[in-house]
Amino acid sequence: MIFAGEGYSNSETTLEAVREAVGQAMERAEVEAADLVLLFATYHHASDLNGMLETAVEVSGTEAVVGCSGMGVLTSALENDREPGVAVLALAGEELEAVPFLVQGEGAAMEIGEKILPYAGDDAVLVLMPGLFYQPGELIAQIEQAVDGIQVVGAIASGDPGAQGYPRTFQWCGTSVAEEGVAGVLLKGARVMIGVAQGCQPFGQAYAVTRAEKNVIYELAFSPAVDALKEAMDTLTAEEKEHLGRNIFVGLAMDEYAIERGRGDFLIRNIRAIDPNNGAIAVGEQVSVGQTVQFNRRTPSAAHEDIEQVAEQLAKTLPGQKFGLYFNCVARGFMLYGQPDHDVSVIRKHLGIFPMVGFFGNSEFAPVGGTNFMHSYTGVLVLFSAA
Repeated sequence: MIFAGEGYSNSETTLEAVREAVGQAMERAEVEAADLVLLFATYHHASDLNGMLETAVEVSGTEAVVGCSGMGVLTSALENDREPGVAVLALAGEELEAVPFLVQGEGAAMEIGEKILPYAGDDAVLVLMPGLFYQPGELIAQIEQAVDGIQVVGAIASGDPGAQGYPRTFQWCGTSVAEEGVAGVLLKGARVMIGVAQGCQPFGQAYAVTRAEKNVIYELAFSPAVDALKEAMDTLTAEEKEHLGRNIFVGLAMDEYAIERGRGDFLIRNIRAIDPNNGAIAVGEQVSVGQTVQFNRRTPSAAHEDIEQVAEQLAKTLPGQKFGLYFNCVARGFMLYGQPDHDVSVIRKHLGIFPMVGFFGNSEFAPVGGTNFMHSYTGVLVLFSAA
C-alpha cells in the first residue's frame, strides 16, 4: 500500500508556509516519516529556499524532497497562479520506489540515465523538472537513448512573470538548490495513467504533407501550405475568425491509419512563421512528407472540453484509491479561463477528491501515441494507483 497526502499553504512567510504544507501532507498521509516529498513553491519564496528545504526535511523525516519553483502551484482543491503558495505531496510505502535527483551541466541527460537505469521498468515513470536554459527536446531524446522506453512527464520550472528578461527559476533535491539544473524523480511501484489536455480544436479538413523540409511545410495536397490554411479558415464563422488572433496551431496526426480524427488525436505545435513569398509555414516540430496535418484553434471552450474528456476517460480506467500530479501551462489557469481553479475543479468532478499537487510550467512533458514530447499550452494529468 502507498500512503499519500497533500498539503498547501498561502502564507507569505516561507518557513511558516513549508511547515504548514508539509505538516498537512504528513497528517493526511497518516505517516510519521515520508519516503518521498514532492514540493512546489511559487517564486515569492525564492529568498529562503535553503531554509525552506531544511524545514521540509525536518518535518517530513526524509531527505528525498524534490521539486521546483513555479509561477503558481496547485492542489486537488485549488489553483494558485497569482499569489504566494507552497504545495506538497508526501508519499510512503514499501511498494513505492523513488529515485530523486538534481543534476547540472552539459552531461545532465547522461547522469540522469545512469541514476535511473537500474530502476527502470514497464511501470516506471520519470518526472522531469528542468530549468529554462535546457533544450528540453534534446534532453528528453538523450534520456530516451540512455533508458529505452521510459515514460517522461513533468514541466519546465517557471518564475516571476513580471521579471525583465528571463525569470529566475529554481530546482531542488534534498537541501541542494540550482538555478540552471534538472530536478526530477523516477517513480516505480504504482500503476500509472497519463492524460494530456492540449486545449485545441481541429477545424477544416485534414491535409497530406506533399513537400516539407525539417520543420517547414511547403506544400499541403500539392498546393502552397498557406492556401490550405486559408481554405481551412473559410470553414470558420465570422465570430470564430474574429477571436483567432495568434491562436492557430498545426496538429500532426499521431495515427496515420485512423479513419476519423478529433481532439486528442494530434500533436499540437505552434506556427512559428509564414513566408508570404512561397506560402510555406514553419512549425515547432519536424514534419515528413506523407504526414497528415490539420489546423487547430485554441479557445477556452476547447480547453474546457479537452480537460473534461481527459478526466472522464481516466476515471473509467483508473478507479479507486490514487494520488496524482498535474502540470499546467502558465498560459492556462486564470489567464485562459478568467476564473479560478478551473482545471482542478473538472478533475475533481470526474475523479473525486484525492491527493494531488502540481505547478504552472513553461512547457509540459508527456507521451502522445507512445512517444515522449514537449508540449505548450497543455495540462498533463498523471495518476498513480496500486499496481
